[in-house]
Amino acid sequence: MAVRIKNTFKILNELLRTADTDPELILAYLNSLLTEINTAYFAQHKKQARESLDTFLGFRLFVEDHLTDQPAITEIAEKLAVSTDCLYRVVKQQSGLSPKEFITDRLITEARRRIYHNQNISVKELAFELGFNDPGYFSRLFKKVTGKTVAGFYQDLSL
Repeated sequence: MAVRIKNTFKILNELLRTADTDPELILAYLNSLLTEINTAYFAQHKKQARESLDTFLGFRLFVEDHLTDQPAITEIAEKLAVSTDCLYRVVKQQSGLSPKEFITDRLITEARRRIYHNQNISVKELAFELGFNDPGYFSRLFKKVTGKTVAGFYQDLSL
């Protein structure tokens, strides 16, 4: 592709240096050059989009497989062989959330699911099952994300 662009540009440059060149011929080569550039641009864009989606899917799988371990973003990026900046950009682009927000959202979703299926589980047990060492922090995070306390969530389920 690069060779074709270079050759087309070279011919166009020679045509422009010649005084009696037909303008239609110049326009034809200019159009050809722009078509080659456009094709190269979109080929690269598709490749980047595919790589971005692959990275995001790898991120999601890693999060699901290690959810209760609460992995660090740097650890996930390392496992996916991308920089933390790249991971942040890809996850934000694909989900609208930062990697940390994505993981937190997924943890709270899992907490809700577990509460729904086992309404007798204590907040402390739930926090430990999800990898939180501090049940108080888990409770604050749950309220921050859902707008309700864990007890309030239990109450809503019993209605």
